[in-house]
Amino acid sequence: MKRYRWLLGCCLFLSIGMLWAADEPDLRMLQQKAAQSRDMEGYVGVCKYLYQTEENPELLLLYADSIHQLATKSKKPEQLVEYYIWASEGNFIKGDFQQGYALKRKAIALAEKAGLKFAISQSCCDMGYYCNVDARYDSARYYFRKGLEAGEDLSEAGEACRTMLTNYASSFLFEGKTDSALVYTIRASERSAADKDTAMLIENLNQLGTIYRRKKDLENCIANFEQALHLCELRGNHNAVAFIYGNIATAYCDWNRPGDAIPFSEKAVEYALKTGNKRRIGTCYVNLGAIQTRLVQMRAEGIATLLKAIPILEEVNDRRLLCDAYNYLVNAYRMDGNLNQAMYYLQKLDKLAHEMQTDAERFRYYQAKAGLLQESKNYTEAIIYYRRIIDMLRSGYKDTRDYEHYKRLAECYLAVNNSSQAYEYLTQAYALRDSAFHTEQTEQLSEYSVKYQTKEKELEIVTLRQEQLEQETYMLRHRIIVGSVISLLGILLLGSLYARQRQRARIAVLANAANEKEREFLELQKETEQRLTRKYIDGLESERERMATELHDDVCNSLLALEMNIRTISGEESSDLSEQLGLLSNTRERLRTLSHELMPPAFQYATLDEMLGDYVLHLALPEGMYAEYHSTENVDWNIIPKAVGFECYRIVQEAVSNAVKYASSARIQVKLALENKNLSILVTDDGKGFDMSKKTKGIGLHTIWQRAETIGAKVELISAPGEGTRLRVNVII
Repeated sequence: MKRYRWLLGCCLFLSIGMLWAADEPDLRMLQQKAAQSRDMEGYVGVCKYLYQTEENPELLLLYADSIHQLATKSKKPEQLVEYYIWASEGNFIKGDFQQGYALKRKAIALAEKAGLKFAISQSCCDMGYYCNVDARYDSARYYFRKGLEAGEDLSEAGEACRTMLTNYASSFLFEGKTDSALVYTIRASERSAADKDTAMLIENLNQLGTIYRRKKDLENCIANFEQALHLCELRGNHNAVAFIYGNIATAYCDWNRPGDAIPFSEKAVEYALKTGNKRRIGTCYVNLGAIQTRLVQMRAEGIATLLKAIPILEEVNDRRLLCDAYNYLVNAYRMDGNLNQAMYYLQKLDKLAHEMQTDAERFRYYQAKAGLLQESKNYTEAIIYYRRIIDMLRSGYKDTRDYEHYKRLAECYLAVNNSSQAYEYLTQAYALRDSAFHTEQTEQLSEYSVKYQTKEKELEIVTLRQEQLEQETYMLRHRIIVGSVISLLGILLLGSLYARQRQRARIAVLANAANEKEREFLELQKETEQRLTRKYIDGLESERERMATELHDDVCNSLLALEMNIRTISGEESSDLSEQLGLLSNTRERLRTLSHELMPPAFQYATLDEMLGDYVLHLALPEGMYAEYHSTENVDWNIIPKAVGFECYRIVQEAVSNAVKYASSARIQVKLALENKNLSILVTDDGKGFDMSKKTKGIGLHTIWQRAETIGAKVELISAPGEGTRLRVNVII
């Protein structure tokens, strides 16, 4: 699935996002179609709609579960991959990134196992996007490279590949590595232009404008923003204009013209509100609030705008933009003299910065902390943080207002009577400021502002006409060249057709023979594997299967017949036996459920990790009780032998069943871990526990020990009255 709806919101703020079309089908119509067809196409259609709107994740998870039921019946790996993909998106929209990551990894692993390259490319594209949002940049680049490798030769994966190239460049920009971001964004724009993907080219140009803004290259910054706006208006794509206006506003603010930036930022908010996309709205609010707080007369309004953005960003779990918002609030409250509120948001910024551990967030924290210490006249400690900022700037971190940090450091040195250091840093500050605000740049910004305020389109019309003429000339030249080449190829092909035809016939005969041999070998191999598997399962589970069959076909049917006879007698004699009949019906249903649980599970298309996850997910629990499952990430679960996996599954089934029936617990946890060929299972509950000296000889516990012994596993059981129960199983594979 492609991921275009992206705000690249580091200091505002670029957009790498897909702008969804306005003429999408109605949800009710899609649900009706899915209810009638009950097939993959119908369910996936509803999932796509809910994914695009980013609303109602619970409904998305419900339809994903319907896909899972189809996959269970058909046993097709591509359908199971679809389930993992949509279930992960539902969890991401809910804000549960850990569960989303786990499901997305399962989708990639199963797609790799089944050789589904397109699914690998799309899933890696999504995974990299969410890693970027979560500030896990190295992981994001790993998945982008993996997705690009899988989709390199697939024409249908072109859109995903262009998205991954763009987002790969964005990961460097988020880290403050503008040089690397520039190199990869230029590559992405060249690919978008070659593929004639105008929508993605707009995003590339917008990102290039932001990079050049950070590098203080005003000419290229404005040129790329102009070109992006021009393409947007030609396509009638007004949604992208919100991002571009936001970036233009930030450029004005960086060059110390916040008053001129306000109209552009307000325009960005206006377009963002029309789209209804919460990430976009949060981005534009932060941008507008940051600019407003720089103007004394609008500082209170700017604080209100930033406070309006925070709950939106918390809802979509965008921690990077939250760092921006906290940083601007710290500075605004500091300049307003409200040091208590400034300290409150500094603590929030400190917590997020330490969680994310990126240069961009660390720089924001140092910036806010140093300013607050200086305002509190704690100059000595403020110097420490300003020196850290200067060290980052000298190491290559880019900040368009770097001269301010040198100037503030000079003020702190002056306050502690270190005149020589104050003079040195003040001199450097003036040198940096002069390079950022020379006359030519100021005049260029003024001309640009006038141009877009008056809305004059004459130059655009001339440019459009010129492009049309150039396109017509290019097409005519192209037709002539193509015609000549086709004629020459036709002559060559006619001359060599006879010889090639004979060669093809010989190759076809040899190929058919080789294919037939390969087919026979594969059939033999498949039959052998099926025979061995069937023999293993029949020998290991024959008794349980027999008991399940007897319970289901004999006992359950006998109980049903008994229930029907009693109802007949009860009706004739007018006696009230409803309570006894209900008890008899419940007993029959429990026996039927037990017979199903006794049947052996199938490991044909699933690993032990997937089987346990599915078992816990679909576990029928009493009201007030819930169960959760965790497993080690980035592990190839296919290395676990089927015999070991089967016994481990039965042990977990027995332990969970005991906890549900006897523990009276509120929570049951199942954990699966694999490290250095040591497979461990942990089942815990917070129930009433039991005295191990009295209750260690039950049938359930005896069965667990017996199964563990068959695979050479060690069992550890810990329990006490009122302290729950803890069962651990370790086996070397």
